[in-house]
Amino acid sequence: MNDDDLNELIDAFTAECEEFLQSMETNLLAMEAAGLKERQAAVKEMFRAAHSIKGAGSMLGFQNVSAAAHTLEDCFVILRDRTDLAALEPTTVSVLLQGVDALKKITIESVQHSDVTTPDQTENLEAIAQIFDQFQAKYGNSEPSPVPTVSQSTAPETLKQIFEHQVPALFNRLETELSQAPEADLATSVTALNQVYYQLSGLAGMLQLPDFGKVAAALRDLIDSPNLTLQRLQSEGWAIAQNLQTARQQILEGRAIDIPDISPTPPHSPSPPLPLSPISTPPEISPSPTPPEISPTLPVPNPQRPTIRVDLERLTELVNLVGELVINRTNLELQESELRGEVKRIRRNIVDLNQFGGQLREEYDRLSFAEWRGGNGNSGLGKLAAAETEFPMIANGKSSPAHAHFDILEMDRYTEFHSTAAEVIETAQAISHSATKLDTLAMKFERSTDQLRRITEQLRSRVMQLRVVSFSRAVDHLPRALREMCITYDKDVNLLLVGRDTKIDESLLDALRDPLIHLVRNAFDHGIEIPEVRQASGKPASGQIEIEARHQGGQTIITVADDGKGIDPEMIRRKIVTKGLATEEQAQEFSIAELYDFLFWPGFSTTEGVSDLSGRGVGLDVVRTNLRTVRGTVKVDSRLGKGTSFIIKLPLLLSITDALMVKTDHNKIAVPLDAVEEILHIKASEVHIAGNQPMLWWREEFIRLVRMQDLLEYSVLPPDAPSPDPLTQEEIPVLVLASTEGMLAVAVERLIGQQEIVVKPLPPPLSKPRGVLGTTILGDGRVVNILDVDDLVGQPVVNSSIAAVSGKVQEMPASASRSPQILVVDDSYTIRQLLSLTLTRARYRVVQAKDGVDALEKLQNGLDCSLAIVDIEMPRMDGFELLRSIRSTQRFAKIPVAMLTSRSGAKHRQMAMELGANQYFTKPYSEAQLLQAIPKLIHHSII
Repeated sequence: MNDDDLNELIDAFTAECEEFLQSMETNLLAMEAAGLKERQAAVKEMFRAAHSIKGAGSMLGFQNVSAAAHTLEDCFVILRDRTDLAALEPTTVSVLLQGVDALKKITIESVQHSDVTTPDQTENLEAIAQIFDQFQAKYGNSEPSPVPTVSQSTAPETLKQIFEHQVPALFNRLETELSQAPEADLATSVTALNQVYYQLSGLAGMLQLPDFGKVAAALRDLIDSPNLTLQRLQSEGWAIAQNLQTARQQILEGRAIDIPDISPTPPHSPSPPLPLSPISTPPEISPSPTPPEISPTLPVPNPQRPTIRVDLERLTELVNLVGELVINRTNLELQESELRGEVKRIRRNIVDLNQFGGQLREEYDRLSFAEWRGGNGNSGLGKLAAAETEFPMIANGKSSPAHAHFDILEMDRYTEFHSTAAEVIETAQAISHSATKLDTLAMKFERSTDQLRRITEQLRSRVMQLRVVSFSRAVDHLPRALREMCITYDKDVNLLLVGRDTKIDESLLDALRDPLIHLVRNAFDHGIEIPEVRQASGKPASGQIEIEARHQGGQTIITVADDGKGIDPEMIRRKIVTKGLATEEQAQEFSIAELYDFLFWPGFSTTEGVSDLSGRGVGLDVVRTNLRTVRGTVKVDSRLGKGTSFIIKLPLLLSITDALMVKTDHNKIAVPLDAVEEILHIKASEVHIAGNQPMLWWREEFIRLVRMQDLLEYSVLPPDAPSPDPLTQEEIPVLVLASTEGMLAVAVERLIGQQEIVVKPLPPPLSKPRGVLGTTILGDGRVVNILDVDDLVGQPVVNSSIAAVSGKVQEMPASASRSPQILVVDDSYTIRQLLSLTLTRARYRVVQAKDGVDALEKLQNGLDCSLAIVDIEMPRMDGFELLRSIRSTQRFAKIPVAMLTSRSGAKHRQMAMELGANQYFTKPYSEAQLLQAIPKLIHHSII
C-alpha cells in the first residue's frame, strides 16, 4: 500500500469517525426526552458506533483510538445491561457526552500525530477510563475492569454482534466479485478480492480468531497464485466463500471452527450474479461449487461500494460547466424556435409564389385566346404576330415558324412570357420541396433539443448531489450546546430544527457553524426570558428557539427565531447616543432597520455587563463577517414581547430555477417563479388609493401596489423614449409576490413568459445590490438581473426610489461623520473603487488618493484619517516613500498604515515592517480578513 492509498484510507476513517461520533452525541441528547424503547434502540446504535470506531482504528493502527472506543463501548454495555433506562439520569448523559468529547479529541490528535501518544491523549484516555470506573462503581462490578488496549479478547456477545451484522457485508462483496469477475479484466477483480482479504484478516486479528484467519488466508493464496484463470478463481473462490460461511455459522453457534476438507469442482460456466442481502439466520451450508441460494427478500446496498476522491476545485469547474451547458441549451431552443418560424414564413411565401405563377399562366392563356377571338382569319394572326414581336416565339420544333399554317388552336405556341411563368412555377415547387425538408429537419431538431433538455436535467441533478449535504450537518452540534447552556444558566429552552434535510453546498458548512452558534447564544441570552418572567407575561415557562432552512428563488434562507422578549428599539437608540455614535437628535431619525443594523457593529452590545455569553460585542459582528466570506447576508425582524428572527440568505453554488420574465422600464427582469403567488391583469378602476399609496384588494385584504421601476435602482443613462407607467395602462399586468416579509403587488409593463434560468451570483469583490439576487444569461447572450423578492417586499417605496434614497443620504451627514475615516492610496482606479465600496458598506468614510504625493498633500491640508491603506508600487511617490514620510512627520506618525500590494515576497514585507507598517495585506485581498483587521488597527491609533 503506497502513501496515497494510506492517506485515502485515513481520510475515509476520519469522515466515518465524525459521523459515528455525531451519531452518538445525537442519540445521547435524544434519550433525555425519549421513551424506553427509543432509549434501548439508541444505546444499541451507540454501541455499534463505538464498536465500528474501535475496529476501524485497530485496522489502521490507531491503537489509542481503538482503546478509547473499546472503553466507551463497555460503558454502553453497562448502560444497556445494568441500568434502568426508564429512569435515566441527566448526569449519566452528561458524563457520556464528556466521554464522546474525549474520544473525538483522541481521534483528531491520533490522525494529526500518527498515533504518537501525546500528553493530551493520555489525559483523554484517563478521562474515559474514569468514566468507566464511575459506571462500574455506580452500577456494579460484575465484570473485570477493561484495560484500554486492543489485545483483550472480545466478549462472546460482542463477537456474535459482529458476525451477525457486519461480516455478511464482506461475504456479499466476496460473492459479488466472484460471480461478476470479467475474464478480460481479471486484474480488477483480483484487486477487489485482495481488499476483501485484508478486511477479513484484519477482523480476525482484531478479534483474536486465528482459525478464522487461516480460512481467510486461503483466499490470499488463491489470488497470489501464478497463471490464475477465471474458471479456477470462481471454482476455488466459491469453496473458500462457503468455508467462510461455515466458519461464521460455527462462531455464531459458539462452536470451535472446524472446516472439513473440500475438493471443489470447477463450474462449467461463470455463476450468475446473486442478489445481495444480509444473512440474519445463516442457512446450513454444504460444500458445493456454486454459491448458496440467498433469499432476495431483504436486499440491502453493498456498504463497500467503490469511491474516488475528487479535488473540490475540479468539482466546482464541473458544476460551472453544467450551468454553461444549460445556457447553451437555452440558446439552442431559441434557435430552434427561430428556425420553425422561418420555415413557416418560407411556406407562406411559397404559397404566394405559386399563386403568382398560376396568375401569370392564366393571364397568358387569356391574352392568347382573346387575340384569337378578336379577329377573323389573318387579322387574328396579325395581332398574334404583333404579340409575338413583343414576346418572341421560342425556337423549337413545336412552335417554329415552319408550322405557321397551323391555327393557334391546332398547335400551341409558346413565348418567353409563357416560359418565364413556367420557370417561376417550377422554382416555387423546388422551394416548396426544400421547405418540406427544412420542416422535417426542424422537427428532428426539436426532438433532439427535448432529449438534450432531459439529459441536461439529469446531469444537473446528479452533479448537484456531489457537492450538497443535508443542513443537519450544520446544526447537529447545536442541541448539545443548548443543553449545556440550559444546565449552566438554569433555563428551559427547546430547540426545533425544521428543514434538516434541506440540501446546502458543503463549502458553506464551515462558514455557517460559528454564525449559528452565535445566533443561538444570542437568542438564549438576550431573547428567552427566565421562567418566572415568561409565566408572568402569559408565556409557557419553557422557551423555544426554531431554526428553519429552505430554498427560495435560487438561494438558501435560514431563519433563527425565538419566542422571547424581542429587541427594544429605544434601548438601541440610547446605546447609540451613549457610545457617541450619533447625537440624540440624529438617533431619533434612524429607522427601525437602521437601528437593527447597529447590532452588527464591532463592539456594540445592548447588554450592560459582560458575561460568558454576551456583553463583549463580538457575537453578531462575527455572524455578519463570516457570512460575507460566502456572499451571504443577515437581517433582523423583531416584535417587542413576541420574539426575534434573524434571516440568513446564502447564494447557492449553482441554481437552475424557473423564472417569470417581465419587461419594465425598457429592461427585462427575471422574477423567481416560486416567489410569485399569483399573476393578475387588473383594470385601472380596481386600484385603490390610501393617502399617496396605491392599494389592491386581493383575497379579502388590501396589499400595497407599486411599480417595478420604483423598487429598483439603475445607474445607467435613461433611454431616449420615456418609460411607460404601468399604472396608466388600460389593463395592468400585476405580480403578487410572497416572501417572509409579507405580500406585495408589483405592476410591470409587460409579461414575457416563463423560462428556465441559471442563477449566477455576483462574484467578489462586487457587493450584492439591494433587490438583486444575481444575474442570468439568456439564450441570445443578454444579461438579465434576477430579483431578490425578500429585499423588495420589505423595502419602503415612495414615488421614486432613487430620489428617496438620495434624499435619505443627504439627511444623515452628521451620523456618517462620526464613523472612522480611511485614506485609500492606490494608482489603480479599479482597486480604489472596489476597496471604497467595501469600506463604505462597512460604514467607514473613505478618501481616495491616486499616489503617494496626492496622499501626502491631503494629509498636509488637514485630512483627519484613522487609517491609511497604501499600495507599494505607484508613480511619483511609492508606498515605501509615503510610509517613511508619514512616520517621520510628528503630526502623522500615529496614523496606522496597512500595506495592500501584489508583492507577497518576504523582502517587501520585511521592508514595510522596518519602515513602520502596522499590517501587510497581499492582493487579491480577503474582504473578511481586511474588515476584521481594520477595527484593531483603528483601536491601536486611539491608544
